[in-house]
Amino acid sequence: MPEEKEKKFYLLTQIMDAAIFIVQGDRFRYMNPAGERLCGYSLAELEKAPFWKIVHPDFRGLVSERAKARQRGEPVPNSYQFKIITKDGQEKWAQFTAGVFQYEGQPAILGTAFDITEHKQAQEELKASQKHLADIINFLPDPTFVLNREGRVIIWNRAIEELTGISAEQMLGKGDYEYALPFWGERRPILADLAMVWDQAYEDRYPFISRDGHTLRTEAFATHIPPAGAHLWGKATALFDTDGNITGAIETIRNITSRKKMEAALRESAEKHRALIQSLPVGVISVDPDFRITEINTRGREILGRMPDDLVGSYCKDVMQTNLCQNKCPIKSAMLNERPTGPVEATLVTREGRSIHLRVQAAGLHDAQGKLVGGVEIFQDVTEIKSLERERANLISMFAHDMKSPLVGIQGFALRLLNKQEGDKQQQYLEIIRKEAAHLEKIINDFLDFARLETGRLKLNFSATDLDKEFIELMAAFQPGFSEAGIRLEIISQQKLPVIEADAVHLRRAFSNLLENALKYSASGTTVSIELEDLKNEIAVRVRDQGMGIASEDLPYIFDMFYRGHSQGKTHGHGLGLAGVEAIVTGHGGRVMVTSEVGVGSVFTVFLPKQAPADRNAGKPAPGEA
Repeated sequence: MPEEKEKKFYLLTQIMDAAIFIVQGDRFRYMNPAGERLCGYSLAELEKAPFWKIVHPDFRGLVSERAKARQRGEPVPNSYQFKIITKDGQEKWAQFTAGVFQYEGQPAILGTAFDITEHKQAQEELKASQKHLADIINFLPDPTFVLNREGRVIIWNRAIEELTGISAEQMLGKGDYEYALPFWGERRPILADLAMVWDQAYEDRYPFISRDGHTLRTEAFATHIPPAGAHLWGKATALFDTDGNITGAIETIRNITSRKKMEAALRESAEKHRALIQSLPVGVISVDPDFRITEINTRGREILGRMPDDLVGSYCKDVMQTNLCQNKCPIKSAMLNERPTGPVEATLVTREGRSIHLRVQAAGLHDAQGKLVGGVEIFQDVTEIKSLERERANLISMFAHDMKSPLVGIQGFALRLLNKQEGDKQQQYLEIIRKEAAHLEKIINDFLDFARLETGRLKLNFSATDLDKEFIELMAAFQPGFSEAGIRLEIISQQKLPVIEADAVHLRRAFSNLLENALKYSASGTTVSIELEDLKNEIAVRVRDQGMGIASEDLPYIFDMFYRGHSQGKTHGHGLGLAGVEAIVTGHGGRVMVTSEVGVGSVFTVFLPKQAPADRNAGKPAPGEA
């Protein structure tokens, strides 16, 4: 080597961090300071010994054979790693690179070496850590697998072997979405793939996916899990290196088939419970321990007149608002005393301002351990029952009162007839007796119709009925009474009415009641008209008067049994007439409506079908009736 080149080589190697050496034969011919620091020997100490003195025994044979082969010109790897033993006995890893050149006319090796001990230790620690991690994953109770960045399986734990029936030996190293086959029967990206690279098209193949960065969760039914598919919960997340680059993904799966079946059973049970509660004919309301409403059934909403969104979550007392809520709340008493309360009666004012009577019972709700978790209250609208109770309580006295007047008259005039001195007035007394008896008969007939209506025994005899004839006869019967009162009675009809199927006797009674009411509540000089109209499938009959009218607060109740409205100074009726009208018209399959204005008059409209109803009873008398 020329002197100038040797000088430059020497100066360069003296300042380099890499160990540089020359080996010729089996001896070191040169080593720079970095080499001496690497092995701890000086060049003078190594020149008299074979170069493999510093090589670890595990690698001496390999290194010495490659050095000889390299100097013979045979092809050997230019770079490889091995361990050395330093002068103080330490073991170090070296990354060795070498080439052959002519030194003093003979082949020699010019090599470099780097201390990679820390790197190798880190690699070993990483391998140990990876093995440790693989062991941990392998023993996880949940099925788990790991993919590398190329989408190949690098971990397939025992639990997923059991779930899929595919062993780790069969799956490790497999790519091309083969790991999707045990779940879906096709090669396709699954949750772990989507955690690395999002694909909207495959997200849509799941029922849902919740995303938190590169962490995904889902639930789906995997069709190919033995024996007949399974509901699975899955969570996948991307794995990153220290530079934040994705290196793979891990997915954990849980078989939730049993849970799904339990949820379905609970839903079915809850639906049955809800259907049962909702179908009850009484109001049901439940509350939590703070007395906030948790549920209310359909009948309860109907009674209160409120929609569900108005109620759930509200305090019970703010919704029920009965006279018991402040001091004698049944549900609070049941929860605090831990025993049922009721039945008790309460009064409630609805949102529409209607006052209703309730019959209330309440009890506490307890969980399986007996802990109080809320309360339930059952309430029933007994307004109608209470009204009937009151009316029925007055029925005997009312009925007796209404019958007393004609009976007194009949009795009085009969006694006068017995007195010979009243002979010149005999005809007049007999007429009074006849009228009073007719009045009494009407009261009794109205009452019997009511009784039959309540028991479902009001029977109608349907036959061909000429309405024109019926109303002409009614006109003739009532005309004297209207004329005597100074009231005009007229019939308005644009065309001849058809013959319909009806019970003529009961219809005549119904319209007689309407005309009697018009006569009773109309003033002299007014007109009462009977308006007849032939509609397509029915006949409309309007009885229009110019009387005192009906107060708006009375209109909803005038067809109720025993109801007696405000009569503006007139004598009250017995409360059966209009109820009987409605019963007769309804029995014909028709309907009756009323409009009225105080001081102007009223219009009662009866709609009668031309054909008898399909469920008519062809005149068969009720048991015990002739």
